[in-house]
Amino acid sequence: MSTKRVLVIAIVGVVLIASALGVMLLASYLGRDSDAVQLPDTPVAGEGPVVATPDELDRVEVTGDTVQAVVSMLRRPETYSRELVIESLWDGGQAVYDISVSVSGGVTSLRSVQQHGAEKRIIVTSDALYIWYAGDKIPFTGDVGAAGDARRTADEWQMLVTYEDILGLNRAEIVDAGYTEYDGEDCVFAVYSSPLLGHTRTYYVSADLGLVIAAKEYDSAGTLIYQMTAGECFVGEADPAAFRLPDGTDVAKN
Repeated sequence: MSTKRVLVIAIVGVVLIASALGVMLLASYLGRDSDAVQLPDTPVAGEGPVVATPDELDRVEVTGDTVQAVVSMLRRPETYSRELVIESLWDGGQAVYDISVSVSGGVTSLRSVQQHGAEKRIIVTSDALYIWYAGDKIPFTGDVGAAGDARRTADEWQMLVTYEDILGLNRAEIVDAGYTEYDGEDCVFAVYSSPLLGHTRTYYVSADLGLVIAAKEYDSAGTLIYQMTAGECFVGEADPAAFRLPDGTDVAKN
C-alpha cells in the first residue's frame, strides 16, 4: 500500500471519529433537563433599581439608595381626615398648633388653633386660597400661591413635611433609611442631614397611607426644634361642613 493511500485513510478516520464525538456531545447537551439550570434573580447591571408594587413593599430592602424609589410608589388617599399637632421649639419658648385636616376631591380644608386660642380657617382648591379667622364674615381670597400646586400649598399651610420633600432630597445627605413601626403603624423612615445648617430631620411615612405621620428636626447641637405628629387617619371620611366658606358657599362642589 502506498504512503499516499495510507495518509488518506488516516485523515478520513480522524474526520469520522471527530464527527461521532460531535454528535455524542450534541445529543448529550440536547438531552439535558433545562429545569435543572437555575438562573439568578439578580438584576443585570445598568438596568436601574427594581421597585416592587405597593403590595410587595415589605419585600423591598429600604436603604438610603432605595428609599426615594420606594416612597415614590406611595399614594395619598383621595378623601380623608385627620388631626395634626405641630410644634416649633426654640430656646425659652415654643408654638403649638392643633390642625384639623379634611381632604376631598382635590380640596383641602384646615382648621388651625394655636395654644392661645386663635382659630384660623384655610381652604385650598386647585386655583384659589381662602383664609379667615373665627367670626369673620368675608374670607381673604387669593391665588394658590408660589408653590403653584394646591396640594403643596396646603402642605405649606399645615407646616407639614411630606413624602414629596423626601423625593427632593440629595441622596448623599440621606444618612439612614429603612422600615420601622411608629405608633403602631408600619412606616418607611428616612433621616436627612442638612450640610448647610447641620440640622437632622427624620420622616416617618405610612406604608399604607402614603402620608407622613410623624417628623422631627434637630439643630446642629442636637436640640429638638420641630415636631409633627398625626392622629388616626379616617380614609374616605371628610366633614362636608369643612369645605364651606363663611357665607355658606361649598367650595368642594365648585
